[in-house]
Amino acid sequence: MQRPTGITTKQKIQMSTVKLQQNQQLERVLLNLISGIQNDPSQANAVFRAKSKLEDGFLAEIDVRDFRFLSDEPSDLGGTDRGPNPVEYVLGAFAACQEIVIKAYATVLGIELTSVRVDVEGDLDLHGFLNLTDERAGFTGVRYKTVIETNETDTEKLQQLEEFSVRRCPVLDIIQNPVPLQGSVTFKQS
Repeated sequence: MQRPTGITTKQKIQMSTVKLQQNQQLERVLLNLISGIQNDPSQANAVFRAKSKLEDGFLAEIDVRDFRFLSDEPSDLGGTDRGPNPVEYVLGAFAACQEIVIKAYATVLGIELTSVRVDVEGDLDLHGFLNLTDERAGFTGVRYKTVIETNETDTEKLQQLEEFSVRRCPVLDIIQNPVPLQGSVTFKQS
């Protein structure tokens, strides 16, 4: 007799137990972080870093912590299409940040999530990038749709989660609001 394919009840229970343990661990980490910052507000000051080096054509190698990834332009923009381009990374960063913020606040609010999905798109007028007009070089508009799947029925909790997803998402804040920027360009003889 053949066993039916798919997930058994025992496997479902094991997966549910693992998910519960992960949520409990995440909640502990978040509450410890919150408590640490409340006790010592200087712990809230974080600095994030990235380094990038142009390797070939438009292909850039980017290092963030212990991660290395590529950025490139699509072939119709002169690249070799070996990775997302920088503005696509901005959109991806925004989508992932929304999901992380939602998961973090849902965990603290006691909301169990089945899934979170964010679809985002941005409009960019290439006139600005190509210096053909004075049009801005960056996005002229960004639209997103976040879908949160949950069995939670407490509308007050769900409203709080929605508000946090909009008000407390760092990448959304970066996109929506001007950020003070300091920098320089230097030339070095080769």
